[in-house]
Amino acid sequence: MRIRESAKEFGNLKSLVAMAMLLALRLALGFATTVQVTENLKIGFTIFPTTVACMLFGPVPGAIMGGAADLLGFMIKPTGAFFPGYTLDCMVAGFIYGCYFYKREKISVFRVAAALATVTIVVNLCMTTSWICLQYGVKDLSLFFSDSKAAWQSFFHKFEAIIAGRAIKNVCLYPVNVAGVSILLTMVRKIPVLRSYCIGQRKAKQ
Repeated sequence: MRIRESAKEFGNLKSLVAMAMLLALRLALGFATTVQVTENLKIGFTIFPTTVACMLFGPVPGAIMGGAADLLGFMIKPTGAFFPGYTLDCMVAGFIYGCYFYKREKISVFRVAAALATVTIVVNLCMTTSWICLQYGVKDLSLFFSDSKAAWQSFFHKFEAIIAGRAIKNVCLYPVNVAGVSILLTMVRKIPVLRSYCIGQRKAKQ
């Protein structure tokens, strides 16, 4: 039900304007605050406008905005070769956040923690790590057809080399992100016009 309702947000002009503003904010934060620690590891703060957008507009706009942000960010400031897997990551993360936050009467710290844990495990550790292994570990994807054993060996060798560092980064940032997102969403929901907008006309149970 919430997925269908969120899709209808595209028919609201005010929603489209707000989406554009949050998308611009996400791009600005992505350029200004992202720190590239290593070739396979970077830290940023785009999670904050992303979660606000997903709370206000739901999983469908959240997914589309996530994909659009990744594509626009690459076109404006390319970093390496384009890889569609990372765009898919942003879309899946936006969809997950929207499912957890959209039109909820209350967003507790536990709900935020669950949402971030889901994205951390599914997207950051599983999906993104896999794309990195494919892009940098198996540089010629045709090997999966010509020599699948060698391709998978290269994949898992790269996976083993980077998963520990990525896991440590995500574990360290997790409590910081949970606290930051919880505070931010609470502040946004205290704004009267946005409070009624967040839960919609029909109150949803947590």
